[in-house]
Amino acid sequence: MASDRSAENLNLLYSELLILLKEEEELRKETQRKLEKAKAVIDPRKEFNRWLQTQSGKSWKNKQFKLQEGQCAACNEPLRFADAVVHHVLPLKDFGSSANRPENFKLLHPGCNLAIGTKIVDFS
Repeated sequence: MASDRSAENLNLLYSELLILLKEEEELRKETQRKLEKAKAVIDPRKEFNRWLQTQSGKSWKNKQFKLQEGQCAACNEPLRFADAVVHHVLPLKDFGSSANRPENFKLLHPGCNLAIGTKIVDFS
């Protein structure tokens, strides 16, 4: 009968839907695992620390030190080059790799850097 056939079709469709939903969940889990693995490889902090050790990073620090006239961007007090730490104006924890741009860096005293932490500060 037609109603039996409709019920069979509905059951078949429901079974297929359950299979697809299970497959979707597995794909989501696999995607999440791959994303976590990728995040571990592309760590913005490690990426930044590697750059800072390159010739480009060292050159930037020298130029920035001169541009800031040897002063801390936070407190405007004299800053020794050896003590200068690179501060991310837009923090890594919020902006990730996009915060790793030289125009986002300022040189600070270690204590000023710690005091500011991940707060966004206008250094102008």
